[in-house]
Amino acid sequence: MQIKYKLYSILTLLILIANQQLWAQSKLRLKIPFEMKNGSIILSVKINQSQKPLKLLFDTGADGMALSEALADSLGLKISRKQSTSVVGGNMEISISTGNDVHLDSFVLKNQSIAIFKKLDQETDGIIGNSMTSSFITKIDFDNKILSLYDFDGYQYEKGGTAVPVNFSGVYSIPGSVNISAEKTNEGHFIFDTGASYYLICFRPFVKQNRLLVNGFKPEYQGSTTSMGISTPTFSGQAASFSFNAMPKIKAMPITLMAGGGQSESWTPGFDGSIGMRLISRYNFTINRKKNEIHLMPNSSFKNPLDFTLNNYLLGFNETGKLVVQGIIRVLTETLPIKKGDEIEKINGISSQEILKEPLKRDKIIRLPAGSNFNIEYNQDGKKQIILKKA
Repeated sequence: MQIKYKLYSILTLLILIANQQLWAQSKLRLKIPFEMKNGSIILSVKINQSQKPLKLLFDTGADGMALSEALADSLGLKISRKQSTSVVGGNMEISISTGNDVHLDSFVLKNQSIAIFKKLDQETDGIIGNSMTSSFITKIDFDNKILSLYDFDGYQYEKGGTAVPVNFSGVYSIPGSVNISAEKTNEGHFIFDTGASYYLICFRPFVKQNRLLVNGFKPEYQGSTTSMGISTPTFSGQAASFSFNAMPKIKAMPITLMAGGGQSESWTPGFDGSIGMRLISRYNFTINRKKNEIHLMPNSSFKNPLDFTLNNYLLGFNETGKLVVQGIIRVLTETLPIKKGDEIEKINGISSQEILKEPLKRDKIIRLPAGSNFNIEYNQDGKKQIILKKA
């Protein structure tokens, strides 16, 4: 009888554990599609009682929501206070509206604060930052273009991938290692920033402290980064490698280094740089604020070739595997026929799909001697175009 009693006790315990695990499963709160525009995540949102749908950039590099002053006025948002805030390259004063309801489909984020800027340098109506990630498990699936929110308790990551520890101070930062040349490793903390369009930018204090611009860096082009009206000069090229936390090194990765001048010389961001969407979008990711970690799962675009420069253009593959003009990198006196967002079909007779699948053909193109001729076949506004240029 004693043996039977023990068996019954063990069986009862196993049933209780199974039931507890069943009840502990995380509750799905929201599952909605998102739009990809210029490599960014765009969500459809309504605020308070307004029926006007807004297109907001999902930006984990921001601690909350932000709208322009004109849009906030049209929605009837009330100003609660003013404060100073840090943006890339400097600081500025903004207004804050509190106690707002933010509607994502039938789901409501209640009592939200919204930052109001004089002007936003966005192609969208505004941004929505870590309002969601602070309160819910936030999962982004790039393969299916789905955003999901879950309760924290009982959540289980999908099998595979890597959970990377992060620090949270309104935004998420990840320890990382930058090698401009193969010889020297520079350790830093980098923001996980879905609102940024680059691979990696190193902020001015980190660049200056580690002398990154003069320690073997070979800039391919000069540009600028603009955040909330503050513009800072930059130099872009390749890092020998970059890795964050325990993830494998990414070799010959595009990198942007912030140069000196203006507010950037006295700016103290508290971070060494930020990781942007050109790198982030290669992973389906889940942000877990309760555990202070981000789970990264390589997606269908993970093995796509990295961006490369060709003459006046920065080219790279988007999430659907199409070779697209990511940007115009040199402003010349001539009118450039190819525009940002145009799809490249062939370069010197080599199709974009060949470049996608055979890295050696990409290398052959970017190693063309200066002055070489090349043909580019591309689509612009649905029409096929061909140009002949010199490298």
